[in-house]
Amino acid sequence: MSTSKPRRRTVFLLLVVGTVVATVMAAAVPTYSLNTRRTGARDDRGFPLYYTDDRGQALRLCEDGSAHCIRAVPEDLAAPDGEALYWSASTTLHSKRGPIDVEFALEAAFGDAGRPVVFDRIRVRGHLNQKGRYILLHPYGRMRFRAITPREQRNVDVTHDRNCSVARKGRCRGNIDNYLRATRHPKGYIGFGQRKTRVKGGTVRNFLVLRTAKGKFIGKTAKFRVVGKKAGRLAR
Repeated sequence: MSTSKPRRRTVFLLLVVGTVVATVMAAAVPTYSLNTRRTGARDDRGFPLYYTDDRGQALRLCEDGSAHCIRAVPEDLAAPDGEALYWSASTTLHSKRGPIDVEFALEAAFGDAGRPVVFDRIRVRGHLNQKGRYILLHPYGRMRFRAITPREQRNVDVTHDRNCSVARKGRCRGNIDNYLRATRHPKGYIGFGQRKTRVKGGTVRNFLVLRTAKGKFIGKTAKFRVVGKKAGRLAR
């Protein structure tokens, strides 16, 4: 009897320590990621009510008609050609060789047979006065693209879209894993819509840098127009 008490105490201490360690490890692992984890239930159109990024920020479709949602309303998302934004961060980068428009977005639309689809987007469009290969360092990595002959009005036109699987719990395994958001923003939103501001977030940086393929710096910007409406209670 006298030897069993220390053993029980040791076992109890081991269980307590193990529980604490497991709790710390669980807290250190991102649990909600736009790439791998949680979305909301569906609305009447079949779209997830929200998408949550790896920092825990949940955003719903921005379609309340406000300036922060760039005046979008639910009627804009109607089959077959309707579109709406859960989130976007866009800007114009003015470089020594001309301007390019850069957009990052999580968008809702309709696919074949009017099926709801959600995709994330990285898009670069514009005109540079010298053809060649360029490198864009952006918040989610880098993109290599080519500017064709300057005689073309838009000689830069690259879009990378990745579909999210709405049918399989809405999970999104795309390019975007957290939302760029304005450092200061109106209540209930993470940006001002069409107004450019400094931002925070991004996987590797929160600004854009444009270089030639040989590494020559030709342009940079750190201000974006951000669209995003917080999901509020829907995220809980």
